[in-house]
Amino acid sequence: MELNLTLRIISGNHLPLNYQYELSSWIYKVISRADAGHSAFLHSQGFETEGRHFKMFTFSQLDLRPYKIVGNEIKLLGTEISLNVRFMVDSSLENFIKGLFLQQRFQLGDRYNIIDFEVSGIETVQPPVFHSTMHYACLSPICVSQKRTDGTAAYLAPDVIDYGKLLIENLQRKANALVAAGTNNHIIPSGFNFKLLNTPRKKGVHIKANTESHTQVIGYLFHFELTAPVELHEIGYYAGFGEKNSMGFGCVNTQN
Repeated sequence: MELNLTLRIISGNHLPLNYQYELSSWIYKVISRADAGHSAFLHSQGFETEGRHFKMFTFSQLDLRPYKIVGNEIKLLGTEISLNVRFMVDSSLENFIKGLFLQQRFQLGDRYNIIDFEVSGIETVQPPVFHSTMHYACLSPICVSQKRTDGTAAYLAPDVIDYGKLLIENLQRKANALVAAGTNNHIIPSGFNFKLLNTPRKKGVHIKANTESHTQVIGYLFHFELTAPVELHEIGYYAGFGEKNSMGFGCVNTQN
């Protein structure tokens, strides 16, 4: 399911440049208000396969227009902003999840810049028609990494040789996790192809900025063509492409 949220500003007008972690935390808090039977798939272990856990949701960057960048801050010049949130869930849960977000009030920001918001509108977005070959544009950075010998992550640009292979393998692992959870049919991999369509733009996202747990994740914004089974396109669209989707990475729009 896909929701477009309209967020009305109650007070404040400055956000930090890096807000993804705090936004992810708010989405988790909304889900945690659900009863355990409906929300365990998100705020417990999620879906698991091959020792990896997948939180099957993603979200876009905030549409902050109009705004102005002032140093390390974003000054909002309007009274409303919007957010796209997606969940890889059964259609029977759509109205339930939509109801969780309705009229929620929350604060977003850090110790220096914070804004009070209210969810003033929710729109359910009709699903796109998926084909074996699709064109996508990033709404948030896609993160793909490989482990170095010292255990740290090497974040890859989409123009490196193995990028498409790793992106598709990630989708297949998500599909396997859904199969293991009994929420999807087995998908037989065939006919994969990844094609970069423009010059990628690197974006570093600081997680837990100004704390001892601060880390930086590198993703890229770009357009791409992907040929894969239709079921994997659907998983990528709703659960996110690449890694760290529940932290706001890997959200895309379809293109003609």
